[in-house]
Amino acid sequence: MPTHAHSSLLRVNSRQSRPHRVEVAGMASLSDLLSRLDGDPWRSAHPFSADITTACAVLLDPYARDDERKTAIRGWLAANQPCIFGRAAAKGNQLFISVVDEQLIARGDDAVKAKLKVDRQTWKQWSLGEKGRHGFLLVVLSPKLHHAAPNSGLRAFAERIRELFAEESKPDAVGNYMAYEWLYLKNPATGDFHKFRVILDFFGAAGDRRWWHDHRFPGGIAFTFNSLGHMARTQEWYQKNATPVEWAAKLGMHTISSAFPHPDHGPVTWLLPLTNGAPHKPTGCPFRNPQAVPEKIRDKDWTTYAGYHHTDHSIRAEFFDGREDPDRSRGPYLMDFSYIAGGGEGENKELMDGIVVEKAFLDADLGPVEEWRFGKPIPKPPPREPGEEEVPVGVDGKEIHPTRPAEAERKISAALAECKKWLETPIPLYAKSKDGF
Repeated sequence: MPTHAHSSLLRVNSRQSRPHRVEVAGMASLSDLLSRLDGDPWRSAHPFSADITTACAVLLDPYARDDERKTAIRGWLAANQPCIFGRAAAKGNQLFISVVDEQLIARGDDAVKAKLKVDRQTWKQWSLGEKGRHGFLLVVLSPKLHHAAPNSGLRAFAERIRELFAEESKPDAVGNYMAYEWLYLKNPATGDFHKFRVILDFFGAAGDRRWWHDHRFPGGIAFTFNSLGHMARTQEWYQKNATPVEWAAKLGMHTISSAFPHPDHGPVTWLLPLTNGAPHKPTGCPFRNPQAVPEKIRDKDWTTYAGYHHTDHSIRAEFFDGREDPDRSRGPYLMDFSYIAGGGEGENKELMDGIVVEKAFLDADLGPVEEWRFGKPIPKPPPREPGEEEVPVGVDGKEIHPTRPAEAERKISAALAECKKWLETPIPLYAKSKDGF
């Protein structure tokens, strides 16, 4: 995501206005907006892809536990998203996943906002050092959301979630908003704390099999915050990768080149060729040996790529305008890769190198360490013997059996087993599933 190269890891150099808080007209509650969603008649002739259906057998089952949902989400991302960064983060458990469901929505918007505030702060706290969480994934699960038509009603619901969650945003010239957050990483060699800008992106079940298929997500809608700079500097500072910029540029270009080849519309993002061996922008090549890179990205522009939607926009109006095809009338967006290798100042530095901040600034955002509510998760130890798994027991020493109905147990367990297989598979370049999607 998860991604993003399609999850907003890739950006343009736009500075039209100063950040401000998002405002949504009417201020209807999430419960009200959820109740107003329309069903999607288009879906009857275009059923959900098999991988979406499998994941939803866990995500939308009322008997599924939160940890099972998160495993299903990670498995689905690891095998079924084009974003190479998102796949790697899901597979390596480097995503902080926050789940909002209908039960929480029913408690009111203040309850949703409070949960998201705690989760966002915990994500930042966990990401300060080695083995941090480079990305934040907010997932809103609801059968009604999952089956909703991508129209103004779904857009209004998504915008309300964004308002409760995103701290800063700004509009661009075409009217879509870009929303931001900050993530921090400590450089162990200097002791400095670096602040990285991260960009919000939107995904939804309604995208499955539509022209924006790359932005689909099972079970409802999702938002991602992913920091490419945080990932690259973790590689450099903690994993001793001597060429983090080359690593980031290769994966970023692979993500764009791996966009889903929609059978009716083609890919929605693509790499551009070099012009007489030169890139679109005067930024030095990030590759030590350009001819040794994989063929899919060889002789491609490392500064600029193109697409029918903008990878910096959080909630794109074109996803909700009822078009069967992407709008080709104005030509594709030209979007920026150069920040990966360009360094420099301003937003480029905030994205890749991070801005050094004082400890007092960090404490104001994350809270003093003595007031943190959650420690990092402790990895589960391996079974003592092959095939031996832990069995939860009660205070009397007897085995605890699940309280959910047998049919729900069977369905969830079968789907979860498939999701766990996805987590174990290598990360391939994007490929069609058996049903063509």
